[in-house]
Amino acid sequence: MIAWCLPPDSATTRARELLRDHLAQQHLARDVLVELELVVAELATNAASYAPGPYELRIVHDDGAPVRVEVVDAGAGAGLIDGLLRRPLTVPDDIDELALGGRGLRIVAEFTHGRCGAEWTRLCGTGQLGTGVWFELPCLR
Repeated sequence: MIAWCLPPDSATTRARELLRDHLAQQHLARDVLVELELVVAELATNAASYAPGPYELRIVHDDGAPVRVEVVDAGAGAGLIDGLLRRPLTVPDDIDELALGGRGLRIVAEFTHGRCGAEWTRLCGTGQLGTGVWFELPCLR
């Protein structure tokens, strides 16, 4: 596992840079890299907007398993976020349902083909209990 602290005032930009740099040697198609950056940016934006810090970006490599990317914060929203990620990807009959939030998480679920979730975890830097929102890279092994 590789973990980086994300500064609260630039968590989104830093998460994109770190992911881009980490994946530079993978020779991914440009459109795939753009989608992965969008996903990590959405997760970092949500963390910095709705949850207390500190914030971390983690990339987990386990031989023979897909690469997993996580954005971790000190918040307590694991159950709520996991539920939002697992909602059906259809357009609701009542557009006001989208006002309830989670629109960005719909992007995450769509771009990762549902290979995402949220769970309780501990921050590497502080040991605090928090929420890790993750996605798996479908293009790497």
